[in-house]
Amino acid sequence: MALISMRQLLDYAAENSFGMPAFNVNNMEQVHAIMQAAEETDSPVIMQG
Repeated sequence: MALISMRQLLDYAAENSFGMPAFNVNNMEQVHAIMQAAEETDSPVIMQG
């Protein structure tokens, strides 16, 4: 999974007509769960701590 800029991510979502989920994380368990789901579905996510 690549780390890219927010601008690249939002531009890609707009060009391909899909929303971008953003998650506020409070602990490492949440980070792991979100990353696992994103990898399994090959989907980008935004995480904020």
